[in-house]
Amino acid sequence: MLERIREGAQGPVVKVIIFLIVVAFALTGVNAYLGGSTETYVAKVNGTEISRVQFDRAYQNQRAMLEEQYGEMFQMLAADEGYTRQLRASVLEQLIEDQLTIQLAQSLGMRQSPDVLRQMIRELPDFQINGQFSNDLYNRALMSLGFTPSQFRQYMEEQSVRVLMLQGAFGSEFALPNEVDRLQVLQNERRSGRYTLIRGEDFLGQVELSDEEIEAWYFNNQERFEVEEQIQLAYVELRFDDVVARTTIDDDTVREYYDRNPAAFSAAEQRRIAHILVEFGADEAAARVEAETLLAEIRAGADFVEVAARSSQDIFSAEDGGDLGTLERGAIDPDIEDAGFALQSEGEVSDVVRSEFGFHIVKLTQLSAAQQTSFDEVADEIRENLARVEAETEYFRLQQELARMSFEIPDSLDEVAQELGLTIRQSPLITRGNPPSGFDSPQLLTQAFSSDVTERELNSELIELSERSIVVRAENYEPPRIRPLDEVRDTIVSRLQRERAQELALSQADEIVAQMRARERTGRSFEYIEAASRFGADLPGEIRQRLFRMALNEESPEIARVSLNTGDVAVLELTGVTPGIADEELADRYSRQLEVQHAERLYQGLMNALKSDADIRRRL
Repeated sequence: MLERIREGAQGPVVKVIIFLIVVAFALTGVNAYLGGSTETYVAKVNGTEISRVQFDRAYQNQRAMLEEQYGEMFQMLAADEGYTRQLRASVLEQLIEDQLTIQLAQSLGMRQSPDVLRQMIRELPDFQINGQFSNDLYNRALMSLGFTPSQFRQYMEEQSVRVLMLQGAFGSEFALPNEVDRLQVLQNERRSGRYTLIRGEDFLGQVELSDEEIEAWYFNNQERFEVEEQIQLAYVELRFDDVVARTTIDDDTVREYYDRNPAAFSAAEQRRIAHILVEFGADEAAARVEAETLLAEIRAGADFVEVAARSSQDIFSAEDGGDLGTLERGAIDPDIEDAGFALQSEGEVSDVVRSEFGFHIVKLTQLSAAQQTSFDEVADEIRENLARVEAETEYFRLQQELARMSFEIPDSLDEVAQELGLTIRQSPLITRGNPPSGFDSPQLLTQAFSSDVTERELNSELIELSERSIVVRAENYEPPRIRPLDEVRDTIVSRLQRERAQELALSQADEIVAQMRARERTGRSFEYIEAASRFGADLPGEIRQRLFRMALNEESPEIARVSLNTGDVAVLELTGVTPGIADEELADRYSRQLEVQHAERLYQGLMNALKSDADIRRRL
């Protein structure tokens, strides 16, 4: 499981499947991309900076994805500073690759149509209310995040042309039938053999280490013992929900709002109609006669749905008994609308109606009368909404006061807390790489580790998060450091002892290999492998991988030694191979697998070429 997480986080180009999906977007992510402080950057790609805020957001998104997928298993890996360092480097490389792809698309002259871009923005759920785009919500969301519509459109265009470029470059990959068959044969192959383990721990007593060796390894690998900077914060937090809770709305105000906005608390009449269409054809008079005949048949008792399915020339609605859905003004031909709105009861059928398309018979299939919601039913909802509206003004006032006072009195939070009725709280220890929940916002991390807070010991700028505003200052700060030798000596000794013990085990493994090739008795016991599969879990991973890389030789079986991550060494012999069988029912799945592999190789080749020609400066 841990190995799968490592592969998932560090796989070469798993991200290339981005071109299979539509551009995804989260407001918090865009704020990190466009907004926030640009005090520091983590990389510069051909002169374009990747900000610390942008990196922190991408890193936290990646962590959240892995944690959701693997749960506690991921937490075990995240506690390893080495793994965290690799994950951060992987995220940075992906951001660099994204920027290189955007620059390549732009250099090729790729642009997104303004109409398509506008439609993409309108379809983003973050800007919709009940499935409909809200321009007011759109403007308020962009304003609260501190950037303009033009900046947001630029971001969306960059991301869309990046996806379009990847689609064009890699979306046409394919696999030949013989490739698919060959892949199935290889993947379904079974192998047999035997192996014996030489335990590394059996040689620990023979290992001797000098102080010079330990010190040399320490100074040559100091990056392994680097401790991230960490900080404990004192902070005050202004919460919008707290302001709402203190806001009271009297009964008269609630009643007045209800009386002034009757339309907001009523459901309009709804009508659902069906129709039968007889097109004019070459003889309009004959078409009318046919429509009148169908109407007479319905009024004589024939089922409208059956007549529509049999005779309506609107073939799409005919399949549904002529159903046209909910009737709304301006949605369909006005002649049909007028006929539908003239009907007064469910089941009522109109006379023959002429439109530009032909002759229609319209039926009212469902009628829901207009309804008014009583005051008592909505009073609490109105009160809550009015309280939130009033609280927005008060929250904004307090927010501005918080920003002003924390700036004017930069070396303490005491006065601002007392004046605004806030409580000074303390955070747990925070690192950039593994911040605790609640303190993992990129905006907060940027301010917490800014030079104003860490070096000058000043209050931070106001940090605006989702419905809360925070000002922080350093309570305790520890800059990045290298752990001293005395602190890590036992770890180094243990590692070197395991490595030297494994080297001795490898020497013994070489002797066993030589004996087996000479057909001499080794005096060792072997574990036998019977028809192992390529993806089975019954063998140590290193042994299974090596077994399926070995060549079968009937006259002189291949024998190999295998180093295991545990510090042990295995001597492995391949004795038999059973070819796999291709399954036609699985051909499509294997074909898609090959197509993805081809695309990944092409993507990696493209990235390598772009990186070799680019001016990239990394500062992580």
